[in-house]
Amino acid sequence: MSLLCRSLRAIRTVWKRDVLSRPDRYQVYVSFPTDETHSRSEPVADHVAEIERLFEGWVDVYARASGLAVVSDPVAADRVDLSQFRSLLDRIEETYAATHSLVRLEKWRTIDDALVKSFVVVPVRPLFPPTEQRTENRPLTAPASE
Repeated sequence: MSLLCRSLRAIRTVWKRDVLSRPDRYQVYVSFPTDETHSRSEPVADHVAEIERLFEGWVDVYARASGLAVVSDPVAADRVDLSQFRSLLDRIEETYAATHSLVRLEKWRTIDDALVKSFVVVPVRPLFPPTEQRTENRPLTAPASE
């Protein structure tokens, strides 16, 4: 492939990503931690089913020791309803609101000459519990010096 062709392809990719903000495909990775509060039944099962519907069944669901992971193949952008996907992310955030913070990352990459926008969504436990839980159990204070 000539240098000119590669340069034109790179310019087209940058144009789509940075100027148009329009990918050729979408892909998603969502982690669902499960514990006694968040079982593998509802509402996690509903969220997984919704991802399968939005990505037209092009998903794999993996069971992990600490939960589930849902990974999609790249799906054509015109076949994914992005507003419904963002609404689903809000519902996932509500599901985990009491125990986790939802981390959302968006990445752009080129896969097989197509510009793919990937969403990585992971509920993460905070390093320190919320203030009201700390005061109930044990306040975080420095030990008294003697």
